[in-house]
Amino acid sequence: MAKRIAKALPELKNRVFILKDGLTPVNYILRSRHSTNKPLQYFDEEMRVYRTLRYASNQTSVFEDEQVGDVSLPAIIFRNGRLDIRKEDQVLQEFLLKHPDNGSIFFEFDPGAQAEAELDRVELELEAMNAVRSLDIEDLEAIARSVIKGRINNMTSKEIKRDMLMWAKNNPDKFMGLLNDENLKLRNLAIRAVEMGVISVDQDQRTVKWGSGKKEKIVTIPYGENVYSALGAYFKTDEGLDVMQKIANEL
Repeated sequence: MAKRIAKALPELKNRVFILKDGLTPVNYILRSRHSTNKPLQYFDEEMRVYRTLRYASNQTSVFEDEQVGDVSLPAIIFRNGRLDIRKEDQVLQEFLLKHPDNGSIFFEFDPGAQAEAELDRVELELEAMNAVRSLDIEDLEAIARSVIKGRINNMTSKEIKRDMLMWAKNNPDKFMGLLNDENLKLRNLAIRAVEMGVISVDQDQRTVKWGSGKKEKIVTIPYGENVYSALGAYFKTDEGLDVMQKIANEL
């Protein structure tokens, strides 16, 4: 097959590759040749086939079937978890970008992309914390019951808001998900009703009864479902609406 010149990469620039998970061994040698036990292949979308990769410093292609003559096969070494590649070394850059371990063992470090990701995270944290500050205490209490261990009834409103500000900052994506959960208030109503003794849940975590000595069964929770989530869904049924209204009158 005719020898080709390596395709130009999206942008001619120096590139930095980093081992994942913060690993910083003194030396890490990346596999650079195909073997039966550890295939080193890339799916060529133009040819619609998998092609074998091999890094040879004296070749202009990263594909073994395009390399001709003697090949020089130097080791690709990450030092202290990092590998810097000059923009002139296009073949090695292309080899790493096409390498099957790209994204699992190592990744390309992009300061601009990292800054953008960090900015998105900070903006999400601010959005979550501002939501905590603007929520009514009843709505905030509903979320707090889902994430804070212990009895929320024993906490003051300021304590709930303080703890939820900290939790929202550390878990902004989860907080925003709970904020948009339509069943959250209904689950909170069920939890409050149990805590106040208006209803009770048997030890089997499936049988829900009226409290205050009545002990009449309200509903049986389907096996394997969370009792409070199931009650939240039950409250939206015709029968459940009547039960929810009675509970609200008792609280």
